[in-house]
Amino acid sequence: MSSAGDDFVRILMTLTSDVEWFDSLVVLQRTTLQEAGASPDAVDHDRLSRHSERLSLEAAEMVAHAHHALDQLRRLSEGSSRARSGS
Repeated sequence: MSSAGDDFVRILMTLTSDVEWFDSLVVLQRTTLQEAGASPDAVDHDRLSRHSERLSLEAAEMVAHAHHALDQLRRLSEGSSRARSGS
C-alpha cells in the first residue's frame, strides 16, 4: 500500500510529463507555422491541419488528465484531513 506522499508525487510526475509532452507539441506547431509564414507558397495545408487537430486532441486529453489528477489530490487531501482529525 502506498502512502499519500507517494501518491502525491506520482500524480505530480504524471502531470509534469503531460505538460512537457504538450509543450513539445506546441513547439512543433509553432515551428510549422513559422515555416509556413516564411514560405507561404510552400505551405502543406493538410500537414498544418493534421498538426492543429493533433494539438487540439492532445490539449483535450491533457485537460481530462488534469481534472482526474485534481480529483485524486482532493481525495488524498480529504483522507489526510480525516486522518488528522481522528475520524
